[in-house]
Amino acid sequence: MTELNAARERTDAKLRYAAIHLDELKKKRGNARADGSDWECAHQEAFLFHLFGVRDGLLQEISLSHGCDLKPGDVRKDRLRDRLAKMGIRSHAFRALTKLEGMKSSWISIAARMRHAFTHQKRVPSTFLVHLGGVHGEEDGHVHLRDPLIDELKHELEKAGTPELLESTLARPEWRAIRDASETDCHELFTQWHAKAVKLVKNVRDKMPGAENG
Repeated sequence: MTELNAARERTDAKLRYAAIHLDELKKKRGNARADGSDWECAHQEAFLFHLFGVRDGLLQEISLSHGCDLKPGDVRKDRLRDRLAKMGIRSHAFRALTKLEGMKSSWISIAARMRHAFTHQKRVPSTFLVHLGGVHGEEDGHVHLRDPLIDELKHELEKAGTPELLESTLARPEWRAIRDASETDCHELFTQWHAKAVKLVKNVRDKMPGAENG
């Protein structure tokens, strides 16, 4: 197996691992209400870890497909960008991935912020919301994971003395996807993100050297 094939297998494995954690979350929901337990939060965090691992896997694939000669541990976005520039390579695959990451309202950016919050912060109620019976008329125990960017915006508006602008700001096009993600049950949200990750892998691979559209 070549290094590139091995890297692709690793990326594909990340998709499978994320799917396993999502399936277990759904099965648990079928037997009991969401309760914010360690088991539940651990599976949410694990899903995000493996989902974002798909992005890291694609960076490895891009590095190998262009012959960047970087050690696996050195393959980071900035380092890869510099190496591609020095080699005079305009990578369509790298551009497709980084363009998506550069949009603060893209699914991968929202997922990255949530993963960062889970990894580097304690479990904070303002980040993890459980809607149980009676709240908003819902009886199914949906779980909403709020994008930390919303809390940052709220803090900035309060500091500026304009907290009343929160709702109108979140209604703007550049914030709408962030708000929608934060108000969507995490099972549905994770299912959408996993499907988008699968499409992203295909799209980026199609733009790599040697691919039909590369």
